[in-house]
Amino acid sequence: MTFPKRLWLWMILYFFSMSAQADLRFLLPPVSSPAVMYAAFTPLAKYLSQAVGQKVTLSFSANLENFYNEAEKPTAQIALFCPISYIRTAHTEAYQPLVGVTPTSGGNHSVIVVRKDSNIHTILQLRNQSFVMGDPACAASSLIPLSLFHEVGLTRKSFSTFRQSGSDQSALMDVAARFYDATAVAENVAAPYLRSGSLRIIARADVGPGDLLAASSEIPAAVRSRLTAALLQVDRADPAAIHALGGLAAGFQPVSDEDYNVLRTLYMDIHGIALNPKVGQEALTLGIPPTFTPLSAYRIFAPLQEALSRITHRPVQMVIPRNENTYVADGRKGRFDFALLTPKMVPAEKKWMIPLAESVPHKHEQGLAIIARDAPKESKLRLSNPLSVAYASPYCSGKSIATGKLHKLANGRTIVWLAVGSERAVLTHLADGKVQLGIVRVATITALEKELPGTWSIIQHAGDAPAWTLAANRQLPAELRDRVKKKVLALPAEAMSGTGFQNFSSPRS
Repeated sequence: MTFPKRLWLWMILYFFSMSAQADLRFLLPPVSSPAVMYAAFTPLAKYLSQAVGQKVTLSFSANLENFYNEAEKPTAQIALFCPISYIRTAHTEAYQPLVGVTPTSGGNHSVIVVRKDSNIHTILQLRNQSFVMGDPACAASSLIPLSLFHEVGLTRKSFSTFRQSGSDQSALMDVAARFYDATAVAENVAAPYLRSGSLRIIARADVGPGDLLAASSEIPAAVRSRLTAALLQVDRADPAAIHALGGLAAGFQPVSDEDYNVLRTLYMDIHGIALNPKVGQEALTLGIPPTFTPLSAYRIFAPLQEALSRITHRPVQMVIPRNENTYVADGRKGRFDFALLTPKMVPAEKKWMIPLAESVPHKHEQGLAIIARDAPKESKLRLSNPLSVAYASPYCSGKSIATGKLHKLANGRTIVWLAVGSERAVLTHLADGKVQLGIVRVATITALEKELPGTWSIIQHAGDAPAWTLAANRQLPAELRDRVKKKVLALPAEAMSGTGFQNFSSPRS
């Protein structure tokens, strides 16, 4: 028996029509109870159903493992991701970001909190104390505090107890009930405890990119575009849908996968695992010396990153290797399109990179500093003999600039110099008690003091910071290099003040 041609055609059209009208699943993570999540997101699901012409159905995961399993299923779905769950899932499945979640007030900061009557006032005082972590999928509760601990030489073994909790709320309650000494969560999550006075903050850091909505590869590009457009205008088109979200979101904003590279850098830094996105990026790379913490670097070098993106008409991804040897090696392998080089890196990279502009550093008190760990300002620093001093090596000029000041400070003591590979390693060696003094740029300490107040002290200013050179890969077209050079030299004064220099000038020959 044969089917008429028209019947075959009708069946094919019907099949594709049914496929086009299939439900889109909206996968929700276990950040609250099912009742709360369904009530919060049902109005938004109804709004999206009307906007894209397909029914959007909510699906809730009972726990994080179940959420990961569901997110990896080959089905047309969108999912609400915390940053860590996104970079982990996007590493194995081809997810495309739709929009970023605009957090409620305080949602873009991670805070380490203790009880109000605790005798813990700085992050270093957490050593040998108990710590409970909150939601492992959220950067504010896991990756950011781990990064802060890493900066001061604290590991899980540094605590008397280090436990992973199932949620932020249980972690906060455990600290308030005196089961643990400290935890870390997003500031807006801790807000009720902070307002009541039961908890207080000892450290605060930017979270970087936050929660987002992303679409699986089974959703066609045209549907993804409609979803993004609808989400970006939902605050005007359906304010009730935003209101229903309550503290979970204040709205939505544009986002790209490249925005999450800073967290991938942190994840590699802490866990040693590279979470490269399944969907390839076409961004140019900007190498940053391993001085600042990754989050600080992404914040303070944002003006340069944005300028390069505008000039080249392409996204620009920052790359921050772990130490200076790796940084130079990566440059020689052609992994940077642009890079900032210390004076000793310029000749080391001359075969691979060509100088475009040289930074104009701030003078004197904003240059280099000799620092100590948690040295009380009201008492005289007690120096040992021999005096151990850490500095970044082998491409750092800090040692030669600060030698004279250190000899005066040592007052006849023997100085033992320790080359540790990066300014970040200088801080870690100080925090871990491996050296007594360190040499870093004042800009580094200024950036970290906002996150970790009272952790380090500037003992003496040691002179002007060495200039950094912005260089371009020699494989880039000459026209592009010339255009970048011209535009970078025209950046306004103080555009780069957060980095420790004012702006750029033509490189010295």
